[in-house]
Amino acid sequence: MTGLSDLCRTDSKLLVHLLVLFFGAGAWVAVNGIWVELPIIVDRLPESWNLPSYLTVITQAGNIGPIVVTLMQIFCKKKLDEKKWIYSILLIGTTSCFLLCFVWDKTVEFGSQSHSVPLFILWFFISFVDCTSSVTFLPFMKIFPTIFLTTYFIGEGLSGFLPSIFALIQGASNTKCVNTSLTNHTTNITTYQLLSIRQDPLYSVEVFFGLVWMIMMICSSSFLLLNLSSISKRLHLTTTTTTNGKTDEGPEAYESVELVGDNHDGCCGGEPPPTGSTSREGLVTSANVLTRYHYIYFLVIIFITNALSNGVLPSLSSYSALPYGETSYHLALSLGNMANPTACIIALVAPMSSAVGIGIFFITSLGFGSYLLILAVQSPCPVLVNEDFGGAVMILVQVLWVGLASYVKVSTAQVFRSRGHKHCLLWYGAVVQLGSMCGAFTLFPIVQNGYFTMGSSCTNNCAS
Repeated sequence: MTGLSDLCRTDSKLLVHLLVLFFGAGAWVAVNGIWVELPIIVDRLPESWNLPSYLTVITQAGNIGPIVVTLMQIFCKKKLDEKKWIYSILLIGTTSCFLLCFVWDKTVEFGSQSHSVPLFILWFFISFVDCTSSVTFLPFMKIFPTIFLTTYFIGEGLSGFLPSIFALIQGASNTKCVNTSLTNHTTNITTYQLLSIRQDPLYSVEVFFGLVWMIMMICSSSFLLLNLSSISKRLHLTTTTTTNGKTDEGPEAYESVELVGDNHDGCCGGEPPPTGSTSREGLVTSANVLTRYHYIYFLVIIFITNALSNGVLPSLSSYSALPYGETSYHLALSLGNMANPTACIIALVAPMSSAVGIGIFFITSLGFGSYLLILAVQSPCPVLVNEDFGGAVMILVQVLWVGLASYVKVSTAQVFRSRGHKHCLLWYGAVVQLGSMCGAFTLFPIVQNGYFTMGSSCTNNCAS
């Protein structure tokens, strides 16, 4: 009977891990889905390859959600109900993804120019949902033991991995270069040039967005079960005081240092709780509590990492990768998204809690990110563009950049979850969005002013 009981308990935890995984997969799936579908949709929208810079800025406008949640946490936290926020944003996100299937290619005339206004409006709501998830999904996870936080990050990584798989199966990068002639009837001069012609994908953009909508439905269902099912509630952390005066924090199967208690109103770096406390704060010793300097150190790392990964480099992805060909561009995007959950799994089996170690990984990731930035500056003739292995090097650097940046993010969140104040995951999410917003708004005017030059996937006029 004992063996059967242990098996059922293990199966229950596995089921909750799967629910957390699916819950995390909905965090950024809509935004990531549109990014990997760009090679197809830019051919049918008037913004063409300038679309990424528009989308990046609109994404940051979605930060109104994190701003409101953070201000409520500071000034009226008793009225902040994270679960109601999550229900609301999941409803908005699911509805927006559904509507996207039907209106993504509709345009509106402004003067003599057409713009993808329906797409931009729905993208704003999708961005609002995904940005707000950073300050609602993460704090919600505090009701589960620490190990589930890493599972959540793996799921968040799947929000990029799954759309990438859908796009690869679809054949979003299948193009061929065709020699075409253009005749100037005034001068009667004919010129010839290679143009990139897209081959028919396996299924349509509408079907692709329908798959993204299904993931959002699964995410919403998973949250309902995590919040309401008896299997999940058995793993919700509770604090009870036993007859001998000791604190019992369930579930007993997990031995981990949990969040600092509710009685601390400051965000970070507060005084350690008194010894012998019978509430949750008694679980964190003064030796384990992060100091204010630690918080500043880690939050600066998170700010810079997300400014690059969510703001700067996505705006420049077409400039840094497209000169090597559309196949290389799409592989860089897709394999980079796959590197995210892989890094989260590595963080699960080989966690990093050392401030020095996280700093080393951070500096290394900056090196790879800087290489991608240099490629964008050099476009349309970036380094190694004439070499057969140039595209492979660019893809490898993209994968390493995403993987290391993801590992730094997850490791920092694990440190905050295990050694920080209970509100620090909220502030972690707020800084993630602040860094993303600063990176995007810094790059948008530079891109629009024509500082960067787009490369061609078919024509290479670069000197050997």
